[in-house]
Amino acid sequence: MGQSSFSVILKMQPQSLVRSPGYTIMAFLNRVQQSFRRLQWKLTYSYTAVTVGSLLVVVLILGYLLFSQVLVPLDILNSVLSPKAWIQIISESAPPEWRYVLSQDPVDTRLISLLLREGNLQITHLELFRVGDLQIQLRTTGQGSVFLVDENGILLGSSNPNLVSEDAIGQPIDMGILPGLAVPLETALSGEIDPERLFVTLEPNERFYFALPYFDEVNQEVLGVGIIYFENLPTENDLPSNILSLLNQSVMILLLAAGLLGTIFGFLTARGMTKRLQRVSQVTDAWSQGDFSDFISDPVGDEISQLTERLNHMAEQLQQFLRRSQEIAVAEERNRLARDLHDSAKQEALAASFHLGTALTLFERDPQRARVHLVEADFLVDSVRGELTDLIHELRPPSINGDNFDETINEYLIEWAHQAGIKATLNVIGSFDLPLDIKQAIYRILQEALANVARHSSADQVMVTLQYRATVVELMIQDDGLGFDTQQHYDGIGLQSMRERAETFGGDFNLISTVGQGTQIEVALPIETKRE
Repeated sequence: MGQSSFSVILKMQPQSLVRSPGYTIMAFLNRVQQSFRRLQWKLTYSYTAVTVGSLLVVVLILGYLLFSQVLVPLDILNSVLSPKAWIQIISESAPPEWRYVLSQDPVDTRLISLLLREGNLQITHLELFRVGDLQIQLRTTGQGSVFLVDENGILLGSSNPNLVSEDAIGQPIDMGILPGLAVPLETALSGEIDPERLFVTLEPNERFYFALPYFDEVNQEVLGVGIIYFENLPTENDLPSNILSLLNQSVMILLLAAGLLGTIFGFLTARGMTKRLQRVSQVTDAWSQGDFSDFISDPVGDEISQLTERLNHMAEQLQQFLRRSQEIAVAEERNRLARDLHDSAKQEALAASFHLGTALTLFERDPQRARVHLVEADFLVDSVRGELTDLIHELRPPSINGDNFDETINEYLIEWAHQAGIKATLNVIGSFDLPLDIKQAIYRILQEALANVARHSSADQVMVTLQYRATVVELMIQDDGLGFDTQQHYDGIGLQSMRERAETFGGDFNLISTVGQGTQIEVALPIETKRE
């Protein structure tokens, strides 16, 4: 018997050891990474990504279309919007309350400041739709300031307290708040309406201002002047920033809400799908163990249901195939036993009966010759007993379900050597517990190989090696008998039976034999796990 050894190292850690924050973060990241590998979460994340992505694309497209309609195109800004056009746009969009307030005596400066700060410089607008009294419009406003002075040049109000303080209201306007303000202001106060003299460009298409006179509708006297100062215009260049501003505000809340709804919907949908697939997995696992008592029930009617129907049909066919295979195996085993009994035990029993009959005939005339026949008959009967013993061992092997499988092999080898009169040696390398079906296969292959040695080899010695490796167990039977030509065809199913047993477990079967130099059989059976 070969020797095997193993060592067990136990590492004990103090119970008071506290996991570090880094370990906790890594564990969380590992759990998140594992969740991405599960079908349920893959589908959930897919639904979320599709929902948020689709909504984001729709928002971007609609935002681009809407803003491109209301932002000022650059070609129009450079060629169409002249000083006259700007003055006309502001004149049409100015509140009508300004003329009424300027016509009052005295002028309410607080009301003017309130009107200026609540107003805006509307540049363009787009009416989206109207339903009854509900009107949806999209408009753009300029970033600028408005200063209102009376006919005497007294500042009445300002929309930008950063340029003009509250203390300056009611005082003559400071001409230094805007470069070159004196000329257009005096022109407007004199009642002239020439756009070229009222308009001052500080930076082309970026910073400009103009003075806009307001007249009394009755006698057309100047009531006051509005100074409109633009710092930035809402042009096509502002399209990305406008869309980004839209996304940073209400759309982000909409995306989060849509993402949450998509996640919930995806989780529920994926959960139902994974439950159905888990049911398929459970039933197929039972089938792999040979249990066909249960079938998959999935009446939904989609592709998974069609798959389950095909799997159920396959299980029925597999069950019938296994039943037929068992019947064929039983029939083949019966035929093999019949051939073995016919070729060995029956022939030897018939020969023994011939010797016994001859001995009875010669018993009175020639006792010495009768004794020779009786001795030969006794030898044949003993051989028949050995053959029957071998068959009984094949039909009813000893229990191999325990942990001492090596001892079981050794005991069988000792008994076989005693019956066959052939010296036998067992060498075991390594050791660990094997699955029951692997043990049965090794035992049957060893029986068949030793039976062939006893019947055909005329060997004096047999060496059996059982070696345990990491993922495979190897069995080798080597004798010093007559050997044979492996290229010739021989009757019998012994070699074929051993090969089929090995291939059933995905193993390898190798036969090496030369006439006059013995025979060697090598079998390697893979195992899924090793118990150390």
